Amino acid sequence: MKRYASQTLVLMILSTLLFQGFQCGSPEFTGAKVHLQQKNYKEAARLLEIEVQKNPANEEAWFFLGGLKADESDYAGMNRAFDEALKLSDKHASEIQSIRHNHWGQNLNSGVVYLERASADSAEYYEKSIESFNKAIAAKPDTGLTYKYLAYAYSNKGDHANALDMYRKSWDLAKDPESLKRAGRIHIVRGEEHKTKFENANADKIKKVKILEDVKKTSRKDDIKQSLGDPDNIKKGPRGTKKEEWTYNAYKLTVFVDGEKVTDKRFATPYDPQIDSTEFKAGQIEYRAAVELLERANAADPKDNETLNTLLKAYVESNRIAQAVKAFEQAIVNEPGNKTYHYILGVLYRQLGDFTKAIEQFGETLKIDPNDVEATFDLGATYYNWGVDLIKSADEKGEPNDSYKTKFEAALPLMERVTEMKKDDATVWETLGTIYARLGNQDKALNAFEQADRIRKAK
Repeated sequence: MKRYASQTLVLMILSTLLFQGFQCGSPEFTGAKVHLQQKNYKEAARLLEIEVQKNPANEEAWFFLGGLKADESDYAGMNRAFDEALKLSDKHASEIQSIRHNHWGQNLNSGVVYLERASADSAEYYEKSIESFNKAIAAKPDTGLTYKYLAYAYSNKGDHANALDMYRKSWDLAKDPESLKRAGRIHIVRGEEHKTKFENANADKIKKVKILEDVKKTSRKDDIKQSLGDPDNIKKGPRGTKKEEWTYNAYKLTVFVDGEKVTDKRFATPYDPQIDSTEFKAGQIEYRAAVELLERANAADPKDNETLNTLLKAYVESNRIAQAVKAFEQAIVNEPGNKTYHYILGVLYRQLGDFTKAIEQFGETLKIDPNDVEATFDLGATYYNWGVDLIKSADEKGEPNDSYKTKFEAALPLMERVTEMKKDDATVWETLGTIYARLGNQDKALNAFEQADRIRKAK
């Protein structure tokens, strides 16, 4: 018998008149009781099987049989016998619940112990923990906690498919947001794996597409040569002009240059780098699955920052910025004093190109925490990006103006403050140098660029 036998048998003895004198019954049932008293459990079980076939209304026989099945870890047989007993009477309902709970708890605890011992060097304990958790589930199938622990074991083992199934089952039974959060994270991890494979397999092609996208009106011709190389052919424009047509045969691209700047670009046929998007699409499926689960977890516990931040990543990776904005707008309604929510919403608004709302949210962040260096930087960066957009728009229209200056002037004190808080960040110094240069302060611009160079060399 298993180590639970004595515990289960005690419950059975205490709940019956087994040892207070035998009542009249069939030879099989009477014999089964004798063998139970003599601890000949195998023969007792055999006789009880015969008894319940001949007399299926014998509630006590079903109860005894269920207990013996439990001690043999035959939990399917245990549950069948106990269910039959409960159909007939609730006489032993309390004892049945105790026996089931006892076997569930013993197996659950064993699974936890094995899981704590498991590692890459002792992977066999993953299998032992999974076996124990499955036994616990068999003993008490309607307990969400067991499925969650089983999911932990599968997840730590690296079996994400089974882990996801168990987390979903745990949620269905217990409505525990933690199960959805962990399942959502698995989908994000799998999405990142597909994304990395896609980027690695298509790195050169993606780079070329990005380079070609960056060939725009107002681009400097020297930058085009640096990124695309020397053109295959240069056709001079009319005499007395500085117009040229640069041809790149590999891309079937013609770049039109006037002086130092690009004025236009044309493809003879659309450039098709033959990018294999299979892994990208697989990644998007994972990110969308993460969104679906994490939205439910967030609805169950709206004030959980961890869930919201994980959901943000899933939104961004699945290109659902508008949904992310709505989620964080609601989060701020729930917690108006949460600076993290204001900051994230500012980042999202900036991604959508809504500089006004982004500035408002970064400002709210700084009202809550005036020393938040990231919010200070991003507020300055938003003004800076707005100014750059104004410059590009004016150049593309061929109508240069000074409207950008007010944005750079607003960015300047913020970036200066960031350099005091992040003295060793070369990117900040470079941004500050560009702002100085745009505002006509060449000496300070030069000093900022030199500081950025010194930081990079030191690192």
